[in-house]
Amino acid sequence: MRIVGRDEVRALLESPSPDATLVLVAGRCEIVPEAQAEGLVIVSTRDLRIQTGDGPVDDRRVDELADRLDTLARELGG
Repeated sequence: MRIVGRDEVRALLESPSPDATLVLVAGRCEIVPEAQAEGLVIVSTRDLRIQTGDGPVDDRRVDELADRLDTLARELGG
């Protein structure tokens, strides 16, 4: 079972909050404002946008990002 999937990446990329952050809490991902990040921080919208640029992100790229972030989450303690 995945920890980070396409839905989480899309939600983070589409978040209206400029400080949205993907965190791992008790084995599941949540998107919260950076100031409220109490779990293990996986990636922020800001950092994700650095990786993707400002343009639209296609499904293939979202899947690649989800794979990398899922691996990271597992390595960090998921």
